[in-house]
Amino acid sequence: MDSNFLTLASQIQVEEIYAELGTTEEKIKYDVETIMEWSRKQPHLPNLEGQKQKVKSFLLACKNSIEKTKQKIENHYTIKTLLTYLTHIELTNQFIDEMNEYYVTTPLPMLTNDANRITLIQLKTGDMTKFSYPNLTKCVIMSFDIRSSKLDNNKKEILIIDMKNYTISHITAILPHVNNFVLCSMEGFAFRLQSVHYLNVPSFGVSVLNLILSKLDKKHATKIYFHKEVDELKNYIDPAILPTNYGGTFPKTSEELMDDWKNELLKHRDWFEDNNKLLVDEKKRVKKSSYTFDSVDGSFRKLEID
Repeated sequence: MDSNFLTLASQIQVEEIYAELGTTEEKIKYDVETIMEWSRKQPHLPNLEGQKQKVKSFLLACKNSIEKTKQKIENHYTIKTLLTYLTHIELTNQFIDEMNEYYVTTPLPMLTNDANRITLIQLKTGDMTKFSYPNLTKCVIMSFDIRSSKLDNNKKEILIIDMKNYTISHITAILPHVNNFVLCSMEGFAFRLQSVHYLNVPSFGVSVLNLILSKLDKKHATKIYFHKEVDELKNYIDPAILPTNYGGTFPKTSEELMDDWKNELLKHRDWFEDNNKLLVDEKKRVKKSSYTFDSVDGSFRKLEID
């Protein structure tokens, strides 16, 4: 772990996470090696020799199930290959400037007492001409990816999504991508979801949120909360963690935190370039996968794992 931005879980918190999952550091190392050995026998998968931290994160997110971790790895790299318009990250100056000017998609530096990581997502402006949902999604995905692969050791994820600056035009632009977004976030990445908190939801945004909820299983759907006031967040999250413009006492605003997080991401530009190359090669797949897209927007079936 080499982040100057994120406060990591303490050794005690890490041991508590392991105990809850019925594992130990020694067993995790053994299980990761087992998964790595399996991956070497899958010629269609990319070379994962430099991805042990991500494999470990996936293993913990899959509650220490080796078979579920194999499936999640298959999901991750297959979806990453099929939906490059959402997952291919190039930290060009133009993309960085756009990210910094239009979006806040930052993890909050402090963990909760349970070692959960909070990510705050908001639009800085309601100007539709400056909005790209694929690019907003990329900003979210890149944070999850770099954290699980390199920078973080948290237990579960908490999302705060502020819809204050959304207009009907934003909702219209989002709708064509809903299936792919749900596919990427729920099937393509490994994380344990604690809760999602929506703020300032406009009346015209309810329909798209209902659409998203309809695509989630019951377990995840019950973790979604809607708040009329920002102050309601304090009933769920320690104010010491929240930025000042969200009723918290952490001594920075969300935009200032986003600026810090942007600088953190830029330190790992080479990592993102290398990560873009980690794709599946379907021509080399030994056992044909039943995982297919009927169309670009995300009809999918379960992977078969050897």
